[in-house]
Amino acid sequence: MLKWIILAIFIASALYIQQRGKVRHSFYRQFFDHSTILAPINYLMYLFSKVPNQPYIDTQYFQDLKVLDENWEMIRDEAKALYEQGGIKASSTYDDLGFNSFFKTGWMRFYLKWYDSAHPSAAELCPKTTALLKTLPSIIKNLAKH
Repeated sequence: MLKWIILAIFIASALYIQQRGKVRHSFYRQFFDHSTILAPINYLMYLFSKVPNQPYIDTQYFQDLKVLDENWEMIRDEAKALYEQGGIKASSTYDDLGFNSFFKTGWMRFYLKWYDSAHPSAAELCPKTTALLKTLPSIIKNLAKH
C-alpha cells in the first residue's frame, strides 16, 4: 500500500511540474529530465516558497541587484574591453559542471570571482567590477556571455 502511495505522489508531482510552465517537452525528454526525477522535492519547494510563481522575480528579493543596475555601464565597458582582448572565451574543455550545457550552445566566460576566492587576473583586467563585487557578499560566481 505504501509503495502505491509513494508512486501516486511521484506521478502527481511529476504531472504538476510538467504542466506548470508553457513549454512542453517530448515524453522522452520530460521523463528523463531532472525536473521529473526531482518532481516531489520541486513540488514542495514551489508549495512553500515565498517567491511568487511568475516568470520574473521582483527585484526586491535581490538586495544587491540595485547596485549592479546602477553600475551596469561600467561593468559593460570592462566586459567589452575584455572581450575585444580575447579574455572572454568559450571553454576548451567540458570540465566546468555548472556551464557544460551553456558551452555547448556558445556561451563564453571569464571568472571574476569563484565563491569567496578572487582571481588576480580579474582584478588586473576588470579592476572596477571586481572592486564592486567585493562590496556585494551575495555575488558568488562569474560573468558569462552568450
